[in-house]
Amino acid sequence: MTIAITGATGQLGRLVIETLKTKIAPDGIVALARNTDKAADLEGPARVFDYDAPETLAPALDGIDTLLLISGSDIGRRVPQHAAVIKAAKSAGVQHIVYTSLLN
Repeated sequence: MTIAITGATGQLGRLVIETLKTKIAPDGIVALARNTDKAADLEGPARVFDYDAPETLAPALDGIDTLLLISGSDIGRRVPQHAAVIKAAKSAGVQHIVYTSLLN
């Protein structure tokens, strides 16, 4: 099983990856980030994934079984960004999508 985490270099993304590494091998966890250099310390594969660059979405999700879609912080653009991610995940054959969100 391969799990991808969006926003991997953010606070929640890092916490999720660190916790997952206690359960599965790091090579089964893919860090998705705008800047993969910032994910170098996460000890697993990292792929470029930018909500504002739709061409990066589907290729980054190739071979992914489960996607943790951490809600973006740009309130005004969040819905179309996340819709594009979900569309790309479906096109890439992702089996499960887990979504985080927050109110206010």
